Amino acid sequence: MNKIVLKSHDIAPIQRAAELLQEDITRPYTISILAREVGINTFKLSSGFKQLYKLTIFQFRLKLRLKLAVQLLEDTDFSIKQIAYKTGFDSRDSLARVFKQKLGRSPSQWRSSNCSVSIREPFI
Repeated sequence: MNKIVLKSHDIAPIQRAAELLQEDITRPYTISILAREVGINTFKLSSGFKQLYKLTIFQFRLKLRLKLAVQLLEDTDFSIKQIAYKTGFDSRDSLARVFKQKLGRSPSQWRSSNCSVSIREPFI
């Protein structure tokens, strides 16, 4: 992806896109829908988002979803299926596959070991 020079008026819509992703992590945003909602073109949104957040839009959303999944695993008795639904994954299996790939454990293993790893650091 080409790097662009962000102007000050470009930053607010990109930050608004991040806020929209945080407000409803289950909503299946495409880049074009997100760009339309914040009033910026898709190229500028994608490229600018990567510059500001050091993650692609999809990596950012996945990080939010996994962070919430960890919190729910550690702080609630919700089933893995319920957690998958609450965090925007298609199924329990989708959550488990991504969880294992990114965090090295299944959601069940995470819960049973009550493992605590910081997800603030980039993991993608």
